[in-house]
Amino acid sequence: MIITWIQIIALLPVLIIGATTVIILLSIAYRRNLFLHALLTIFGLIIAMVSLEIVRRQGIQNICQSICIDNFAIFYIILVLVSSLASAILAYSWLLSYPSNRDEFYLLLLISSIGGMLLASTSHLGILFLGIELISLPLFGLIGYSFFKRFSLEASIKYIILSGISSSFILFGIALIYAVTGCLSFTSIIRVLNLITSHQSILLLIIGLGMVMIGFGFKLSLVPFHLWTPDVYQGAPSSVSLYLTTSSKIAIISVLIRLFMVFPDQYNQIFYIFLSGTACCSTLFGNLMAIKQNNIKRVLAYSSIAHVGYTLIGVIAALQTNSMALEAIGIYLISYVLANIGAFGVISIMSVFYSDSYDTDVLFTYRGLFWHQPILSILFTIIILSLAGIPMTLGFIGKFYLFVLGINSQLWWLTIFVAMSSVIGIIYYLRIIINLYLNPSINYFSINSSAASSWVVTPNGILVIIVSFFILLLGLYPQPIIYFIHLFR
Repeated sequence: MIITWIQIIALLPVLIIGATTVIILLSIAYRRNLFLHALLTIFGLIIAMVSLEIVRRQGIQNICQSICIDNFAIFYIILVLVSSLASAILAYSWLLSYPSNRDEFYLLLLISSIGGMLLASTSHLGILFLGIELISLPLFGLIGYSFFKRFSLEASIKYIILSGISSSFILFGIALIYAVTGCLSFTSIIRVLNLITSHQSILLLIIGLGMVMIGFGFKLSLVPFHLWTPDVYQGAPSSVSLYLTTSSKIAIISVLIRLFMVFPDQYNQIFYIFLSGTACCSTLFGNLMAIKQNNIKRVLAYSSIAHVGYTLIGVIAALQTNSMALEAIGIYLISYVLANIGAFGVISIMSVFYSDSYDTDVLFTYRGLFWHQPILSILFTIIILSLAGIPMTLGFIGKFYLFVLGINSQLWWLTIFVAMSSVIGIIYYLRIIINLYLNPSINYFSINSSAASSWVVTPNGILVIIVSFFILLLGLYPQPIIYFIHLFR
């Protein structure tokens, strides 16, 4: 099949990130320069985001019945690129003190971003699997990048094993779907499914769908497929944990929505049972387990499990073709991405403040932070309140939209259960905030005074300030974000 120039323009973001990867690879072979390669990565991600406006003006493009570039895909590609950009910025200050090869970090990040973009725009089961592997394989190296630190190799090995298992489930599920339908394109699958009447074929198809959903459950760390999440988040560098909790999950959520929305209505009941059960378990278990954690990364890991559970309300409503569903999911994911960028940005700043001889991820390190870093504490408070969904923050707007959507879709028991679980989550968020304002424990850590006094002018500090500003501004006046979402309807 011939690819036209219009279709090549539609692939501009992927081509730009691919070209950036090749340029950095050649540059590393010539001479290592961390600043140059970080700059090239950030520049490439920004250019890819700018090119999306050109892509949007071309309209819907279906490329080889494998990739569908529409407003839905463009929106999720933007989210993937924004979180990749934030990860690239946060990683720079950490890589400055990294003792081994540093530049390859950005290569792995860019390759994984390509996988996320393919997932957001896939309309073919083959591209779906390719995207999942492209986003997962670089993460094996990224998670274990700080291999000389405690828990890092353990986290990488756990992710390798469980990611391989989940990919096997997805691949076997795709094979069963192909065995029944004889095709891999989403549009072709729809046509064939409407003609299937054999009970044996339907049973085989349901088993295949079950395999795919189990694989997605691992990738999204939904209960009961979540056991790897806190250990991997704790062992990975902060910038990688940010990427795991944002880009990786957003890409999977986008393909989950696109894949399940194409199936005929008779299969929606299966999806509804699975998604409702995992949503309830994830929100309840994630919030309950986060209460007893003393490591900030483990708290955010369990928090991410709960947040994906909240998002499933929107996914279930999308299965019922509720016109408000995609808007509600979009607003919630934007608030989720911004809050996590801010939270892991603060963690990165804190790791620069204190001596490497201490574990800077434990909550005790944050005790009394307000008394020597009041601005950072206030910004962190805003970010945590947004994660908790407290009014006057963007997180509240996102949760409000999801709960209204659940009521509008008549998902009564699911919405009530998730709302009650959300109340439990406020406990551990308040625990973090209270910890910031207690009497400081000065003897526990040694402060890097030069870093502590200049964090505001560092890339990490600027990023945290910008994110906190938007969380507060859009929480008080959400009209710009609603208008932004409407551009992609």
